[in-house]
Amino acid sequence: MFRCAWCMKKIGENQPLTALSVKFAEGVDFKDKEGEIIQVYLSSRRTSVPMFVATADSEAKKHGKDGLFTVCDEKCGQKMKNALSKEINTFQNIDI
Repeated sequence: MFRCAWCMKKIGENQPLTALSVKFAEGVDFKDKEGEIIQVYLSSRRTSVPMFVATADSEAKKHGKDGLFTVCDEKCGQKMKNALSKEINTFQNIDI
């Protein structure tokens, strides 16, 4: 079961979800956490949110993405994208 990274609502197995993919900024390394859901602190929100760290052999990684944030809908996705764009020391290239 996933949680929306913006509103923290539980997203059920049969419910649709959207993901924001991110590339980590230069020097950010979560290789030891590949395949895990970790908590990432966002200073712009003053809270931690869940992020899935892509594995080296995943489709996301093949497309240059390092992490995924699940969101429950487009509205939360846009709010999350705006928040992530302020985290320039951690993320770059944020896509819905």
